[in-house]
Parts: sequence; structure tokens; C-alpha cells
Amino acid sequence: MAEKAASMKGWPTRTQVLIIGAGPTGLTLGIALRQRGIECLVIDKLPAPLPWSRALGLHARTQEILAALDVLDAVTARSLKQRAVSVYGDRGPLFSLDLTVLDAPYPHVLSCPQAEVEECLAARFAALGGMLVRDCELLDFRQDEGGVEARLHWAAQERFLRADLMVGCDGAASKVRDLLGISFDGERYPDHFVLADLDIDWPLARDSSHGFLLGDGALIAIPLPDGWRLIINQTDDEDLAPQLDLTPFRDRLAQCDAHFEGVTPVLGEPRWLSRFSIHRRLAGRYRRNRVLLAGDACHIQSPLGAQGMNTGIGDAFNLGWKLAAYLQGHGDGRLLDSYEQERRPVARQMLAAVDLLSRSSFARAAPLRHLRNGVLRFAGSRPQLGARLVRRASQLDVNYRNSPIVTASSGAQTGRRQNGPEPGDRMPDAAWRAAADGRPGRLHECQRGGAFQLLIQLPAATELDHAAVLAIYALLARLPEEFGHLLGIQLIAPDGAWPDKLRDLLDRPAPGAAPGLWIAEGEGVTRHFGSEGQLWLMRPDGHLAFRGPLTDADELMHYLADMHRR
Repeated sequence: MAEKAASMKGWPTRTQVLIIGAGPTGLTLGIALRQRGIECLVIDKLPAPLPWSRALGLHARTQEILAALDVLDAVTARSLKQRAVSVYGDRGPLFSLDLTVLDAPYPHVLSCPQAEVEECLAARFAALGGMLVRDCELLDFRQDEGGVEARLHWAAQERFLRADLMVGCDGAASKVRDLLGISFDGERYPDHFVLADLDIDWPLARDSSHGFLLGDGALIAIPLPDGWRLIINQTDDEDLAPQLDLTPFRDRLAQCDAHFEGVTPVLGEPRWLSRFSIHRRLAGRYRRNRVLLAGDACHIQSPLGAQGMNTGIGDAFNLGWKLAAYLQGHGDGRLLDSYEQERRPVARQMLAAVDLLSRSSFARAAPLRHLRNGVLRFAGSRPQLGARLVRRASQLDVNYRNSPIVTASSGAQTGRRQNGPEPGDRMPDAAWRAAADGRPGRLHECQRGGAFQLLIQLPAATELDHAAVLAIYALLARLPEEFGHLLGIQLIAPDGAWPDKLRDLLDRPAPGAAPGLWIAEGEGVTRHFGSEGQLWLMRPDGHLAFRGPLTDADELMHYLADMHRR
């Protein structure tokens, strides 16, 4: 539907944001913008989506993002849940990660081919009124003080489009990045890789990924919703026959016989065979004036750990609300600057971790393999270490603590011994129930509104003094008037009953304009945020923007005014 719209209505000559590339990153960005009423156009040079997918895994944090975009249910319906990662050496099991130990709403990895993810995202983008134009190529562009003018090729003609901002989500060979003259520094890995998607008859569990780290190379087996994916590494002078077949996979599997309980794996006909090399690269910059980069246009890495698609979706989710706020006049250039300041360090850390994982997994030298296997066995014997590794891989620990647009008030106590997230951290989820009627709810559901959310955490009723009550009523009076739809307000009382000192809030008219009134359910709020009266300002991307005690309400107001100044 969206692809036909361009031909039926004529070529659009103006949009607020032009997005180059209709992969997961570009479509996520489009959805985030359309949720906030921003006009955007997504173009892609391919006439149709690719039917095969190198990217597969969706981690816990990415699932939270997809839920905020209202697309997770559609993706989950096409996915297979993975609850573990199992690693084996030549002589038997080395290491196992239990993904269900995550303290998060989605303690698993979704195995979903990228093509399926893209189809779900494209449907959501179209439902929000977004336009996607395929078989449309960016030729070049120029910038000026007022925007970007792109020269495109579509329907056998040269077209021009004016946009306020443009974002290159056009992959590792990004034309946008090249036209900007931004470096893409890094290196190619010495091995090449062969991939096969097929059915396999063998005893391996389908709720786990399996890695066999062998003397002659590695074999990675990932369950798909339909069948399995096998990946093997080879040196560049190994098996470079022009016609790919299953011979190298059978040879590598023959080295794993001891792991299959005497059952010889039976390989079906491959649905897809591919040979590829991998690189580790990072863009020198993420932005030049009114043109920005996201996803694989910024960073590429080994497929081990399934970080690429997840990091690109994270880029887009971070960038979407900032572009929208900037275009709606509720911020300044610092918002655009903060995108690179927050996301490039995330990519740099991810590249380093994936590089270490890949080089150790593909090591062939006996001393290196012996050292690696010892480290893995040690990690496997320490459940707490395994849990930390799972959390890191899930991207739940991604934070922006060094960002210039997050802060704590002068009266806030932060640090490891204090309860609650630090400014820049992802806000943990917690359950609550409505104070008026007891209906269940969760903190993360607030993200679906696309606005900042102020969580006013109430102390125990006995500690809710006069000063705290005055601060709460002052905030409830001033915030809607000064920030309106830019900010939602949620009041959270400790598990028990709604405090009598705030009883009249339950009787307020106009529920659409009133704050959410909640009572904590269970121990989640206290475990994640402590029990004191606090102000927690959650950004639209679910990260903490500001924290402070109730008595620092004036500092919160100054922060909001500075963040949203025109």
C-alpha cells in the first residue's frame, strides 16, 4: 500500500525527515517518528525486500523497544524463543548460558529472520501513515542552513526531494556515509564464513543456540522458526569452489560425532547457501550538520553474539525522539549532538566485545584454544558471572551515564550503594495496580506514549510529610501547564493503600488530563528504586534523564525547561 502511494499521489517534493534504507534500522526510525506525528519518507534502492536474512536474534532490550513501537506481538508470532546458549569443545561441554535468569520482561532471545522483522516493521510503519518507496536510489544531496536537498532516481526519472533532516540507514556500503566523506575504519577478519539454512534431524535442543569450538574451526548451530542455520568458518584458502554445497558442513559435523549421542545428523536440502566475509568497522562520525547515520552505516561486526541488528534498532530508538523534539521546536542542537555522544561509545564497546568473542571462538592454535576452554569452563562454574554475561549481551546494561543531557539533582544520592538507576541508565520495569480500580499495569507500558514520563515515587505514608505533599501538588499544577503533552506523570505509592494525604487526587475529574495514580505491586518497585520519595524522569527511549528527591522539584523544573527550550 505504502509503495503504491508514491505513484498514485505523485512524487512528494517535501518531507521533514528522509530516511535512506528500509532495513530494521530505517523502519524503526520511521515508526518512532510517525508515532510523534513527524512526516517522513523511507526509500530503498532494492525493488523488493531480500528473501534471506543474515541477522536473526532479537535480545531482551530490543524486545522492549519493539513493545514500545507496538510491533513486538507481530514479531513474536513469527519467532522461536531461545532460552539458552550451549558451547562445546573437542572433548565435551564447555559452557552454558541460561537466558531466563534475566530480570527483565523478556528473558529470552527471539530467533526471527531479519526479513520477517522487516515485514512486521513495514506493516506498522504503513499503519501509522508512513510512506515507503522502493526501487528508489539516492544519487547525491546538498545541505544548506534550512535543510537537505536530495537527488534521487525513481521510476526511470531523476527526482528531487527537500527534507529538514536526512538519515542514512543504508548499510555497510552506505552511500550517505561516502558522500559525507566520513571514515569507516577497521579491518576484515582473516577467515571467511559459509552459511546454510536447512532442516536437520539431530538431538540438539531447539530452545538453545549451540557452538562447537573445534580444532579445525567452529560450527555454530542456531534454531530458526523453520529449521536450523549452520555457520562454519574457513581460512581464505579453504574450499573456494565456485559452487557451494553441503560438503564442508558434513566435514565439520563429522568432528562433532561425540556430541550427538551416537546419532548421525541428517541434513535436508538447503534453502539458502551463502559464503561471506566479515569486518569490524566504526564510522568516524555519526552526524554532519543535517545528515546523520544509523545502524550498519555506522558499525559492522561479526555475527557472533547477534549484536548488529539489535544495535541498529537501538540507534534508531535513541535518535527518533530527538529528531521529533528538535523538529517540533522542543529542544536545540544539543539533542542532535547527544545522539553520537551516546550511541558511538555503545558501538565501540560492542565491537570490542564481539571482536574478543569472535577471535577466541575461531582460534585454531592449540595454546589459544586451551586457554579459551579453561576460561569458558571457569565462567560456566560461576553462575553469577554467567548472569552478568547474559545481561551484557542482552543490551540491558547499555547506558548513557556520560551523556551531557542526563543529570541528577544536587540532593540526589547516586552510586553503587544507592537504590535505583543512575542518570543515563535504562529504567527497569516494575508492576503496579491502579489506585482507583486495581487494574494491573507496568512501568514500561508508559513508553508507548512516546513522551517523557515523570515517576513521582511516594515514600511510606508515615514519611509523607507536609513539604513532600506541597512539592507534589506544585508539580501537578505547573507541569501540565508548562509542558502539556510533552510529559506524562505517574504517581506510585508503596505496596498497600493509597495515602490519605493525597486522597483527593482519586476524585479528580478529566481522567485524560490527570496523572496516573498507582500502587506498587509486589517488591519490584522497592527492589529497583528503593523506598524513599524520589523523582524519576524517564526519557521517551526508556533511559533515565533526571533523578532527585521530592524536595528537588525546582531543579526538575529547570531541567525540563532547559531540555525543551525553543
